[in-house]
Amino acid sequence: MSQQPLAPADRSVPTALGAQEARTVPVPRRLLLKLTFGVAGTLLFPITYLIAGAARPGYDPWQQAISTLSLGPGGWLQRANFVMCGVSVIWLALVFRKILRGGPCATWYPRVRAIEGIGLIMIGFFSTDPAPGYPPGTLRTFTTWRGAIHLAFTILVVNMMALGLFVISRRFWKDPNFSGWTAFSIVSGLLTFVFMTAFGISNATHSGYPGLFERLATNTDTVWGAALLIPLWAEKSFMRFDGPKEIT
Repeated sequence: MSQQPLAPADRSVPTALGAQEARTVPVPRRLLLKLTFGVAGTLLFPITYLIAGAARPGYDPWQQAISTLSLGPGGWLQRANFVMCGVSVIWLALVFRKILRGGPCATWYPRVRAIEGIGLIMIGFFSTDPAPGYPPGTLRTFTTWRGAIHLAFTILVVNMMALGLFVISRRFWKDPNFSGWTAFSIVSGLLTFVFMTAFGISNATHSGYPGLFERLATNTDTVWGAALLIPLWAEKSFMRFDGPKEIT
């Protein structure tokens, strides 16, 4: 008795599950608002230290590092600024965990940002050592255990900033809605290292504008985050749709 050949499956109509897996949707408004609040918190960080630096007698933002604002009278403001920025970055890590779930970078990008946020909080609790020229009159400096901890977490934070940009670049690969964002993310990460290297050289040789280079290095990911809000608020599809459950 011969067996009847099985009819080939109709591949022209995807299953409901397959359609959901392949679909991307704009970020829901409530989740986008949470992301915007987090980005606003990171933008408040440079605004705060720029105002504090302008108001601090004897402080030269072209020459001095951001961390030296945590020294002397009023130093509590910059220490609190580090902590609040760290909280904002951890908040962003939690929001991105929801936005990226089910797609590339859903695990590692939030983890990298969370480490960055924790590092910023630790920087706020462990102040830097005095630097030549600040507080005013400082000529020679020495390393304390608090300053060493501060430096270690500063290095960690800068590396996490760059690494996060490299990791998230994969999310935009071959996404027609975000053409150019892979390159933008990678270049931003490289600029973090370039500017930080320039800061180190300028600071060690006491020449140039080390304060400017540090500010450029530590704001590349902030600018990246603010720029990402533009296409997201324009409702370009970004999130993977994994079912009818409402995303909050």
